[in-house]
Amino acid sequence: MTNPSPTTNRRPYDARASREALLDAATCLFAEHGYERATIREIGERAGVDAALIARYFGGKEGLFLAVLSDPARLTPIPAERQTFAGVARTLLERWETDQTPLRGALVSTQQSPEIRDQVRRILDFRVIDPLADRLAERGIPDARLRAELLIAVLTGVTVLRRNQVLEELQAASIEDLLELAEPMLAALERGETT
Repeated sequence: MTNPSPTTNRRPYDARASREALLDAATCLFAEHGYERATIREIGERAGVDAALIARYFGGKEGLFLAVLSDPARLTPIPAERQTFAGVARTLLERWETDQTPLRGALVSTQQSPEIRDQVRRILDFRVIDPLADRLAERGIPDARLRAELLIAVLTGVTVLRRNQVLEELQAASIEDLLELAEPMLAALERGETT
């Protein structure tokens, strides 16, 4: 009796399923640990596939991270009715409070390649900054883009400080309390006021 060839017992290879499993695992691990601390080995293990496929499909860890950031299915858009400073603030605070996302992680990372930085910028521009800045510019409000970028900077800082629990009152406050206190600032930014 002859031994069956090794390929006879091999499970059929599904490139699409493996690629999706890697994207799913990477999305979770980049969100949980950040780009720097998530390892290729962990991603492969969580995906249930050989980690070497990361190089094959994405060219490496950075390519995988860029693929996660570029996949529209992995980035929840801000609803049209919330495309105001207060609406964006509420949406991002609620989202970042409950979910660590690869995008939020990329915003606070200081060790990004130019490619990752450019991709994060493109995502923010397309999904948040450009729509807000365009609405302000249509009304003739000066520094429209700077105002939109300032909103993202403030929200990122608030989120980071709430997560690392350095400022006790900030960490203990509800999102509703934060938005209520920030409302005059958000309204001033949106109305074009400087004081």
